[in-house]
Amino acid sequence: MAALAVAVTLATITFVGGIPFLLGAAVLVAFSFSDSVTLSPLYSMYGEAIAGAVVIRAFGASSKFMRNMLRCVDTYIFQVAVERSKEYTDIVREKPEYVEPRPPTSWPLKGEIKCEGLLIRYAPDLPDVLHNLSFDIKPGEKVGVLGRTGSGKSTLALSFFRFVEPTEGRILIDGLDISKIGLTDLRSKLTIIPQDPTILSGTLRSTLDVFHEYDDKEIYEALRRVHLIPAEDAAEEENDAANANVFRNLDSNISEGGENLSAGEKQLLCMARAILKRTKVLVMDEVRVFILFYYYEQRCLILTSARQATASVDYATDELIGKTIRHEFAESTILTIAHRLRTIIDYDRVGLDVSIVTTVAHRHPQVILLDQGSIAEFDKPARLLSNPNSRFYSLCKATGKNEFAMLKKMAGV
Repeated sequence: MAALAVAVTLATITFVGGIPFLLGAAVLVAFSFSDSVTLSPLYSMYGEAIAGAVVIRAFGASSKFMRNMLRCVDTYIFQVAVERSKEYTDIVREKPEYVEPRPPTSWPLKGEIKCEGLLIRYAPDLPDVLHNLSFDIKPGEKVGVLGRTGSGKSTLALSFFRFVEPTEGRILIDGLDISKIGLTDLRSKLTIIPQDPTILSGTLRSTLDVFHEYDDKEIYEALRRVHLIPAEDAAEEENDAANANVFRNLDSNISEGGENLSAGEKQLLCMARAILKRTKVLVMDEVRVFILFYYYEQRCLILTSARQATASVDYATDELIGKTIRHEFAESTILTIAHRLRTIIDYDRVGLDVSIVTTVAHRHPQVILLDQGSIAEFDKPARLLSNPNSRFYSLCKATGKNEFAMLKKMAGV
């Protein structure tokens, strides 16, 4: 029995422990062999490269190899330059700066806008961004445009500047087709205030008066109206060099891009430019909600675009700008592009594009609802909010219970 027990023990050790051990050893040997086979070319190449480097250096041929390498690099760069030059020759030129007959110097006088069958795409092989868009904006109306990202809000604003040309349709301002007007004549009549304004380096004077068209008194008055300086005599402000307010001195240095200014101050400077320029069409992009609330007063058309309410301007600045707008831009026609429903809930008309394009009248508010670039609803905001089946109602309700109640209150429902 003892011999049998010993035999069983040896057999168990052999089959249970020995065979797996042997298999593991075999696998380890196989991996080691594979590793050596894989790395041997690298070791061989490394050794050959070291030996070659020694030979090259011994014969002084390193400079020759360097020159050949630089020639290859230069050839590649030249080929890229030729390709880029070819691309430049294929770029479609902008339309002429001036087209005869030129519009009257007083144009636009009323701020009436008509959009007829507007269809816009960014390239012939790309889908349409705006589809057969038609609407009328009468002088003094307040028009809001609201929509999700990619809905065409910015495209609509850019189309007024002809940064994108319509594939079909046209835009008329005071009866003139803007496609028949030179770009300089058209864009000189428009002013845009983006969320991130373009500020060039130089003095405060050159920032506000790029073409040296206004005297210091007018510039100081514009700064007062946007509340960048208090209502004091211009002479005192100009001579008070010790004052921390850089806007008191027109020779104050402005860094490239306005880096020494806050985002709100840059927007206010753009507002001061608009006051100086007295253009009939003002486009505002990405502004705060409280600013938009007060964009009711301008003697010309205001186009406002605000995709997101950001912290560019604080609440106090919003109120100051609102006062400026009410005073400086009276009897205006306003087009507002915004992401906040509060921005346009009390407008004359409202329109939705992919989300909304809102058109609102100060005295007779109405709403234009666009679906996929086409008008789906056109009525007063209050009436649409009273209709649970309207898309505008659904959009407002989706903001939440408290916000929905506030929107209805603002709309007078």
